[in-house]
Amino acid sequence: MRLVHLSSMPGFYGGEVCLLNLAAGMQRRGHDVTCIVRPDSRLAEELGRAGVATVTMPLVDWYEPFSVTRLGRWLKATGTQILHTHLPRDYFIAAAASLGTAVVNVGSRHQLTPMSHALVKRPFLRRFEAMIAVSEAVRRGVLASDVVPGRKVVTVPNGIALDSADRHRESLRALAGVPHRTPVIGFVGRLCPSKGLETLLEAGAILTKRWPELRIFVLGDAPGRQRYRRRLEELAAGLGLGNTVRFFGYVDQAGLACRDFDVQVISSQAEPFGLVTLEAMAQSRPVVVTDSGGSPEIVRDGVEGFLFRAGDADGLARRLDCLLDSPGLRREMGRKGKSRVEDHFTLDHMLDATEEVYRRALGQVSLTEDLRSA
Repeated sequence: MRLVHLSSMPGFYGGEVCLLNLAAGMQRRGHDVTCIVRPDSRLAEELGRAGVATVTMPLVDWYEPFSVTRLGRWLKATGTQILHTHLPRDYFIAAAASLGTAVVNVGSRHQLTPMSHALVKRPFLRRFEAMIAVSEAVRRGVLASDVVPGRKVVTVPNGIALDSADRHRESLRALAGVPHRTPVIGFVGRLCPSKGLETLLEAGAILTKRWPELRIFVLGDAPGRQRYRRRLEELAAGLGLGNTVRFFGYVDQAGLACRDFDVQVISSQAEPFGLVTLEAMAQSRPVVVTDSGGSPEIVRDGVEGFLFRAGDADGLARRLDCLLDSPGLRREMGRKGKSRVEDHFTLDHMLDATEEVYRRALGQVSLTEDLRSA
């Protein structure tokens, strides 16, 4: 298949990781893959490292004639079969640019909330043969928007590559001077209010009364939000966690860095899916996640980790205390978490299901109920 992925996102977060994995994975399977990105895109750098062809375009908006016309001509000239878009604003660009072509539009939805302004968006999204939701929670939001027929909305969970190689990386414990036996709770993600890091810090203040040696490693940057990071640092200091919390900033290969954690926390108000959850589970680490969004579709409460209510610092502290107190429980949950990823959430699972969506879209065959949980 001749596949093109489109993204106007300048940063590199969960949705862009998904796009990178899809593009590189489909290329390895023998498909002809190109990605259309903005000139200032971090995604372009990552795709280049993966050996995936990229073309840069301004991608201003659907009503900007130069970008849309240029993209439309390029799609025609290259014989593109599938144009796969990954951001809401790009749905409009794709729909406008593909007018008058044989291109089949497929979208991915990475947001939990229903699409706004349905009357405006419905004419654009009628040009899409499939809308992929990364979780059932996301799918419910798409259906609530009523902009895409339900038969065209399919759930394809994100997947990660299982790296069997024991790649060497610098130990965060060694970098921070933290002994091997010292308990470490980890957080990986963007530093923004929706990630609920305040809840983890408040739980940490509760836990240090029993675990004075506890350390909390925070991995992630705060692009455009340096004031927010300073607020988090001030909160940690105000809670008496000045020596407990270490802000590492952006860490390369964060999925491997969680080997330095005893437990990983995902404290978001609601995650559409949760790649960092899978990455921790793949490294046999128990996880404590909020009970909203797509997280409960990954983690079964009391099996691979624990669920807690978003914002409930006391509840989070109780669950973390239970895990810190029982190395055997941590090992058992970690083992079950790794097995769950291998059985349900690998990159191959995601590629298989996405290929099926592409084939059905190209064949103009309606997506059936059994594909929802592919």
